[in-house]
Amino acid sequence: MIDPNITAQIIEILLSKIEAKDQELGRLLIHDEFEDLDERIVIWAIRENIRDLKETTITDFHEIVDIGDMEIKVTYSPRNFFEDVLIGKNVPYWQVATVMRLLNNSDIIYDPKGKLENWREGAKYVEWQAEVIELKRKTSQMLLERMNNRILDDMLVDGYIWLIKAAEEAICIPLMIKNAFGIGTASLLLDTLHNAEINLYDFFRNLIRIHEFTPEKLENARLELELLADRLYQQNIKTDREMWILAAFVSINESERRLKQSLKIKTSDINSTVASRLFETAVGELWQAYFLVAQNPRSAVKLDPWVVASFWNWFGSPEIDEKWIKSKENYIRDIISIQ
Repeated sequence: MIDPNITAQIIEILLSKIEAKDQELGRLLIHDEFEDLDERIVIWAIRENIRDLKETTITDFHEIVDIGDMEIKVTYSPRNFFEDVLIGKNVPYWQVATVMRLLNNSDIIYDPKGKLENWREGAKYVEWQAEVIELKRKTSQMLLERMNNRILDDMLVDGYIWLIKAAEEAICIPLMIKNAFGIGTASLLLDTLHNAEINLYDFFRNLIRIHEFTPEKLENARLELELLADRLYQQNIKTDREMWILAAFVSINESERRLKQSLKIKTSDINSTVASRLFETAVGELWQAYFLVAQNPRSAVKLDPWVVASFWNWFGSPEIDEKWIKSKENYIRDIISIQ
């Protein structure tokens, strides 16, 4: 856990560096369920004069305050990233989920015009639009069709990957109907399902084979994917795959961080349930990373064969055959039909 006095010092220093030319509306200090185990400070800064999200790691604190191995991450966001969600504009579902998570799990640390406080009040009235939920249904159905096409082509592993992604999309539907917003990634989905009334947690946990991973297996899988992703990135700079692979590195790093936290807890007196949840989050982030690295939009089958082979090496099981996949497909179609 980070000393609150250190956090206060860092925030004060960061705020002192804001200049009028930055046109900054405010800042949020982000919290998560496991932050007491973390050596990381996460801040979002909303500015008028930028167009896209930009995450940066602050490294120039060591001469001012001793932060040790602490990470300080600041994401700079345009104003409309938040406001488009709050006014009900048609935006990607992950944007809605992200904005709601940030506004509901943060402290406002800078708000000179009261704008962020107004946003937080407005967030109380945000609901998932019926059109967005319907798009989830259609996306899940499309992914199941893609899965079936790969099965017909004797590409079982590709089919398995599309099955998992179809399940992710489908599981969001009953959660969105209940106006849950923690659905942006596989790890967030696991956390939300863990606390939800609907009984889909075990289904999704089994689908990504969490029970078959050990810490050693997870670490080795992550290292293999990291090397593969780095090589593929060098080969695909300025192509359709570049941004997919860059996004995968975020999940790779998050998987490593959650695994370390899980192992640290096992050697302490903290409840072992927390360690288990962190471990499954690490597996969820690894799955997310594999899916992102595998994306190859220009390919007819959409997935990179080298990444698919690596994925099967770690996530595969003799249990997974066409019959197993079809049984899961039927269950997913039942989820899709939930109203």
